[in-house]
Amino acid sequence: ADWMVAHRSANTAQILSGGKPVEIGEPLDRVFDSEAMKVLRRQTSLLVSDDDVERLFAIDLLGGRGKFDCSLHATGDLVVLEIEPSSHEGFDRQLRMIQPIMRQLEPVDDLEELCGIAADRLKDMLGFDRVMVYRFHPDGSGDVIAEAREDHLEAFLGLRYPHTDIPKQARALYLRNRFRIISDVEAEPVPIEPEQVMEGGELDLSMSTLRAVSPIHIEYLRNMGVGASLSISIIVRGELWGLFACHHYSAKVLPYSLRTTAELFSELFSLMVERVYGRAEASFLATGREMHDK
Repeated sequence: ADWMVAHRSANTAQILSGGKPVEIGEPLDRVFDSEAMKVLRRQTSLLVSDDDVERLFAIDLLGGRGKFDCSLHATGDLVVLEIEPSSHEGFDRQLRMIQPIMRQLEPVDDLEELCGIAADRLKDMLGFDRVMVYRFHPDGSGDVIAEAREDHLEAFLGLRYPHTDIPKQARALYLRNRFRIISDVEAEPVPIEPEQVMEGGELDLSMSTLRAVSPIHIEYLRNMGVGASLSISIIVRGELWGLFACHHYSAKVLPYSLRTTAELFSELFSLMVERVYGRAEASFLATGREMHDK
């Protein structure tokens, strides 16, 4: 809240165009341009809860030394600012990709057909080798109910996975943070300095996009030959219904704007799944009323 640097990743100077190291305790307005600080303060004021995330695209943080994409979220008394070099892709153009996809999905009432089309379109949008729609069951297990893949890849469609495949704590996190990406399973994690917050314990990175993941999960992906992965939650009626699970068999970096577009697509798709269930329930009730009248 005092806009002093409390933590920083070890590669901060490298990301910020090779500038001078950002020191712990340094006022942020000594690091960033004054106009950028005004924007950051304004966006931070919009954060109401710890699950809120504000996004900024192509912002000039350093006064003419490159554009950056940023996300901000609060965790306790701290604000976490995630920074990555901005891509040349326009967010407006990427958002326009969603409209024709939604028009194609709108008339579909069959759930499996809806998921199949969504997997195809998401694969086209993101360029991953494999995109699956993974549906959870009440016991925490799940199965692949739709898949779009490159022709040379083995099919995973119809495979059933035990509840241990995605632990309970991971499923709880998917409800809070819809998006998890691993751009390169071979990349070395970058430490955060200092590792512990002043009150003790580690910095809570539950809502972070750029945080590393469990080394056990990395080993799991390596054993499958996966080089990059992406998971996006499908949340229906407040519950974790399933995931878009995407695999690529080499490293793959997606610009933040395209990741945000994919996240929006997942939110809209979740509403469509909810609508399919709603229509089925309405039809069931109508049939019951008709039988009762007869």
